[in-house]
Amino acid sequence: MSTATSRLYECTIDVEDPNGYHTGRYFPVILGNEFKGGRYRVLHKLGWGGFATVWLARDNLTCSNVAVKIINMNDSSQEFKVVLQCSSSLDHFELATPYMGLVFPVMGMDLRSRIDAQRGQRLPKQAALNVGYQVALGLDYLWKCGIAHGDLYSQNILYSAPAVSRISEDKIMPYLGKPVTGRVRMTDGQSPPPSMPPYLVRPASIRGDDMDVKIADLGNAFFHENPPSRLSTPWHVRAPESVYAQPLDRNVDMWSVGCLLFKIITGRTFMDSFLADRMDMIVGLKRVLGQPPLMWRDALESNVRNMLDSTPARDMGFYQYLELNYNQDDAKLLALDGYEDEEEFPIEEFEKLPPEFTETDLVSLTEILSGLLSYEPQGRGTPASLLRSLSRLIK
Repeated sequence: MSTATSRLYECTIDVEDPNGYHTGRYFPVILGNEFKGGRYRVLHKLGWGGFATVWLARDNLTCSNVAVKIINMNDSSQEFKVVLQCSSSLDHFELATPYMGLVFPVMGMDLRSRIDAQRGQRLPKQAALNVGYQVALGLDYLWKCGIAHGDLYSQNILYSAPAVSRISEDKIMPYLGKPVTGRVRMTDGQSPPPSMPPYLVRPASIRGDDMDVKIADLGNAFFHENPPSRLSTPWHVRAPESVYAQPLDRNVDMWSVGCLLFKIITGRTFMDSFLADRMDMIVGLKRVLGQPPLMWRDALESNVRNMLDSTPARDMGFYQYLELNYNQDDAKLLALDGYEDEEEFPIEEFEKLPPEFTETDLVSLTEILSGLLSYEPQGRGTPASLLRSLSRLIK
């Protein structure tokens, strides 16, 4: 439930912040709404983000189901330009200014949710390689369009759901379940204004296909010739050049793919997921990768530089680090950082997957991942080179 004394609105179920409608971030939508002259009719909700909501709609022209993402052009005009650059054939329509509707294929759950549901929180060998290959393939296409994703991590990788697009209208509700709605109310007890939707909708859960994934959410994408000054990707998967406030380019995507591959193969994040800020990341990067480029180090504020200089790097090669994470040997990983007191740092017991990658596989993966997960942006290769490397591992 959204509750905060400083907020005007709250909802009785866990959904997007209803105050986003009050400030204009979200366009109000209710079930049954029709868009583009009646072509698209809203059936259910699929999700939301910081500046958009996504809805399952019936395309009355093609008699299929589609995803309609409604964005605020004041916040997401870049996304609109990027989407058109990637695929001019994708349908879109205008709503009341400044809102726009973008039409996409229906997708299923995100990769993070699938990983969390797996034993050992990692994918089986062939599934991991398949996902990595498809992500590289999608990124290769984006790069050929002159676009970098800029926010590529597990929650922005979605499983395809082609079967859902073909389900007839009379069977879609039994398949997804009746929409769960929650009433919007004002925290002071007054009635919400007409501009506020009377209720919000909990998103449907769609598992999706087990084999096919696609890159989603181009809200932070950028054209190669116009990179941003900073990233909004979670700290633990943020490229080192962003952490060090260095100039950014499309190569931030290759770091992201490296983090993604490391996670789906080992069940562990390359950088500890509890790293919450820039200082944590600078220290964490040195522990794993060693000394940063001297120019980056010298540009740091003196207090950060002193912290960096006092932090020891782990005395181990990339292969050993990959192997320990793949074997999920938490005791040895903690001991590397001097945490050997099991009472102070208890190790959580969980069911582990038996190893599928051979020693030879891990050697090949070390070559791939150590290239991707490098301080040097220009040394990370391209999606095309990654595709060639992964194809040699896929049998």
